Amino acid sequence: MRILIYRLGSLGDWCVALPALRAVRQRDPDAQIALLTNFPIATKAATAAAILENTGLIDEFIAYPVGTRNPWRLLSLLVQLRRSKFDMVVNLAAWRGPIKVKREAAFFHLAGIRERVGFSTVDGELRRNMDGSAEQEAARLLRRIPSSNPADITNIESFRFALAERDLQWAKQTLSKASIYAEFIAVSLGTKVPAKDWEEANWCDLIRQLGQQYAGMSLVLIGAVDEHERSRRCGEHWSSKVLNLCGTCTPRQSAAVLARARLFIGHDSGPMHLAAAVGTRCVAIFAARTPPGQWFPLGGGHRVIYHKTDCYGCGLAVCTEQKKKCLLSVTVIEVISVVKELLDSPTGAQVNHVRTLPD
Repeated sequence: MRILIYRLGSLGDWCVALPALRAVRQRDPDAQIALLTNFPIATKAATAAAILENTGLIDEFIAYPVGTRNPWRLLSLLVQLRRSKFDMVVNLAAWRGPIKVKREAAFFHLAGIRERVGFSTVDGELRRNMDGSAEQEAARLLRRIPSSNPADITNIESFRFALAERDLQWAKQTLSKASIYAEFIAVSLGTKVPAKDWEEANWCDLIRQLGQQYAGMSLVLIGAVDEHERSRRCGEHWSSKVLNLCGTCTPRQSAAVLARARLFIGHDSGPMHLAAAVGTRCVAIFAARTPPGQWFPLGGGHRVIYHKTDCYGCGLAVCTEQKKKCLLSVTVIEVISVVKELLDSPTGAQVNHVRTLPD
């Protein structure tokens, strides 16, 4: 059995897709599974292979030419897929409307793939609740796979990110070299999307106040290489040991470090999803650009701060008219209160701090 999975994205997209990828593998344990995906050019984006290679979920990676209008490149991909003689294609792409789904189904039909799973224009759309919240993206993806159960996302083993021994040893040695032996808080203050950015002044103030309250703990900063300088400036406000790993480690090495953290604090971002995937509890500061719930971290024990404004669900990458009022209405004091709540409670169910703000 040769199976092709179609999904584009970066770090966070692959973390939330883990339950669906495992469902495909469990359905056909001996299948040869290939992933058709984008190979990101942006320095902030991790490739799927950097995250999923050697996990046993994917055997081969095929490049999809994102954004191209060159018919020859698409024709070349079509020929490549026909030669590969796939028996099935599973659509795990983001929902982009029924017209694009039909177009994608037609493309894979031309590629000679007879069995096409997940191309229903009815079941692919994100489901909304009466209060405006939405199902989690991981549940939407699982619904596209026959015989899978969206409730499986509550089982940590369905989304647990498997760590190799070499990555665990790298994390241990890196922390030891920085003399970080005690508990530490992991922070990622970067984002690819400007509308998600809580802004440097808030991060500096938060780190300064937390450093005073938790002087016995260290701070480890995680992120891309172009977030290193900003993280350095913010990290200077911490009162104890600081280790800035931005741009110095692979996604798997980052995951191994996050697995040792007492707590993760960050935006709605890839590192947040990665922390959740290794079982580390998160304090997540969300913009309201997507419906509440859709991209919340998987698992229990997290604390999500989301201010539901009248313009929530806008999907904007840059917010100029409303000036990020959903996100910038989140105060440092509010985040500190949630961090304290989480650090003082060893276990517990996820609590989503969703507030509806007045117009």
